[in-house]
Amino acid sequence: MISSVSRPDRGSSFSKITEIVNPNQQESAVTIAALDLGSNSFHLVVARAVSEMSFDVLLKEKMMIRLGDAVSKLGYIDEFHIKLVIDSIRSFRTLAESLGAGELVALATSAFRDAENSSEVVDLIEDETGVSVSVISGSKEAELIFKAISTSVSFHDEVVMCADLGGGSLELMIGTQSELLWAHSFNLGVGRLTAKFLQRQDELSAKDIQKMRRFIHETLLPYQDVASSFSPAALVGSSGSLLNLGRIAVSYLRPNIDPKLLEDLNQVSVKRSALKLTGRKIIKSNAQERLAIPGLDPKRVDIIQAAVLVLDELMQMFGFKAITLSEWALREGIILSELEGYESLSEGIDSIRHASVMGVTKRFAWNSFHAEQVAKLALALFDQTVSLHGMSETERELLFYGALLHDIGEHIAMEDHDRHSAYLIENSLLRGFTPQEKWVLVCLGRFHRRGNPKPDFAPFDRLDADWQSMVVKLAGILRLADALDRSHEAVVNSIRVAIEKDHITIYLDADGDFELESFGLRRKRSLFEQTFGTRVTLGLD
Repeated sequence: MISSVSRPDRGSSFSKITEIVNPNQQESAVTIAALDLGSNSFHLVVARAVSEMSFDVLLKEKMMIRLGDAVSKLGYIDEFHIKLVIDSIRSFRTLAESLGAGELVALATSAFRDAENSSEVVDLIEDETGVSVSVISGSKEAELIFKAISTSVSFHDEVVMCADLGGGSLELMIGTQSELLWAHSFNLGVGRLTAKFLQRQDELSAKDIQKMRRFIHETLLPYQDVASSFSPAALVGSSGSLLNLGRIAVSYLRPNIDPKLLEDLNQVSVKRSALKLTGRKIIKSNAQERLAIPGLDPKRVDIIQAAVLVLDELMQMFGFKAITLSEWALREGIILSELEGYESLSEGIDSIRHASVMGVTKRFAWNSFHAEQVAKLALALFDQTVSLHGMSETERELLFYGALLHDIGEHIAMEDHDRHSAYLIENSLLRGFTPQEKWVLVCLGRFHRRGNPKPDFAPFDRLDADWQSMVVKLAGILRLADALDRSHEAVVNSIRVAIEKDHITIYLDADGDFELESFGLRRKRSLFEQTFGTRVTLGLD
């Protein structure tokens, strides 16, 4: 059953939504559908909440509508596109309902803002589909996008600029991990620019390029000083066009890359030099030639040139040498905004990476008592053996998360659970981690129990020599920590490590019998001993 209702006040600015009532839905499951009615395409995400900062995506669907093209030419939404919009939303609503979504939040952006008849179309959509659409301002759009990006990508304690390049507009946002400091919406969407400057031409002339670049520059220029005053240290980009440029550049740099690695580019950084190389190729080619470019989305073949010029001008004006990519954008921001109202989901976790890891552990019937004990012991071992391993806080944090995740494979089976852990980690969405960091976590899951890390394990082979060395060191430490809770009873309260020339002694403060821990250490100490050239024994404080 579907009915329009007034929303309870949960800190949201939206006055009404559509509630989807599913009698078979479990009361404890918070499932929300977000519908982003963009200028290029419509996107649906249906997600089940894990916490305020984490959710499982149940479904993603996209339809290329190109509504912005019609509005740019006509100034309004014509009958053909009205029917297309209504049919699409009706299909999306059916999908959301089938997955038990308790809420469907539909937001419209630039094309609806520009259309003379948007109010009439919004009313017609609700009459025909039962879905209530809110047309949001550019500033609200930027706020929601920033919420998504800052929950998906680690800013590493810096002020960053975020750019979301859609079909109708470019949203620029500047902020820290926890606060949006400045935002502005520009009419520099790729569909809008293509309609304005290409005018049915198959390829750009030098004059076209000059005119479009000048227009982009002059549009951004009045805001250059105020944006620069925040001294953003890095650029983060989201949405289809920027992700596609990143995918093209990565494909160019690594022509033999496993296509699976291109499916999720979250937290991947691409240098401007690589973007310029592929960008020149895109700009100089006709549509047929562009279709042959590895990584290019065929549905973006006619708008990708505008994306090249917007990104290049933006990076040039603000001096950015690379862009980090975010897979999350407006639709995920909608989900996160809605989840903020559910007190039952709040856990006080303010780290993207921590929230993401905890979301994965909950998904797979996690033994929190053992995992947290192993994490505590692993950090104690790390801190007291710095003179041996020489690693930094970065590696320490990865060890912590690897310890929390190491046994999630038991969700599948106890036997070979190390392999199952690696599989689950590799195939889970871990936000805030670079691909290399995620591969480290996969390797820690795989090698926390037995075996030596080696190139026949694909995630290990993807890492360069320095990262591989890190994995070996961290795996050695994790094995010791895991051994010191072999009973899964947390009998070890604390440890003290005494380091001698070719020998270390781990002194235990333990409650009761720790024979299982002693046995476990004898079985699992060899990797640490081989790696650091030292013997390991136990003592009792």
